[in-house]
Amino acid sequence: MNTRIYHWLRTGILLGLGVYLLLKIFSGTLYYYINQRFLWLVALGAVAFLILTLVSWRHPLAHEHSHAEHRAEDHNPGSATRANRWNLLILAIPLLLGFLVPSKPLDSSALASRGLTTNALLGAGGQKSGVQLDAPSDQRTILDWIRAFNFASDPSVYSGEQADLIGFVYHDDRLASNQFLVGRFAVSCCVADAFAIGLIVESSDAANWASNKWVHVVGKIQVGSLDGQPFPLILASSIKEVPVPPQPYLFP
Repeated sequence: MNTRIYHWLRTGILLGLGVYLLLKIFSGTLYYYINQRFLWLVALGAVAFLILTLVSWRHPLAHEHSHAEHRAEDHNPGSATRANRWNLLILAIPLLLGFLVPSKPLDSSALASRGLTTNALLGAGGQKSGVQLDAPSDQRTILDWIRAFNFASDPSVYSGEQADLIGFVYHDDRLASNQFLVGRFAVSCCVADAFAIGLIVESSDAANWASNKWVHVVGKIQVGSLDGQPFPLILASSIKEVPVPPQPYLFP
């Protein structure tokens, strides 16, 4: 491969990687993959790629090789060409996948392999932090309600409180025909460690709501049961379809 072509291709790929990360940050779709507290690391990576782009553009490949490398290329140009191609391929694959694979958050289809947890006690670092028990009940998230029931010696103290939640619909075989789970995924680090949590919603038209639909559910909290354990149940007074929220995940 001509060294000038290699130089410009490499520069273009580095620029593309930097721009791609910035697009993910400013579009908000970065949070489909990682916890929001790692935003600064991705931003740092984007800046690093842009700096490498500038360095690559200002210093063509012909001036980067040592004399020894030049002699090696003279003796075996085919080997140098193959190495250049592999270098470009390794750089280009993440960029191509990033632009070609649509960005979408995890939904109920991922529950088949990940399952649903009813024991979401701890925050980041293993601390019982971030539990919004002192917040108005209609401002608690699905994660807050699960934690509240796990912490309470008597979950019935929450009976009658108002819940106001957004999540995706999941029809669990363990539930009655007039029930479904309203769920979200909680992410500690990235989607690789994501776990699903949810609350039971009881409504006369529960069967009409298809899995993966995002809904806004309002209703009164009652003590339900899942696998023989006390579990938050919402007697729904209102269920409305909504778009996927800009931040689809919850963060312990």
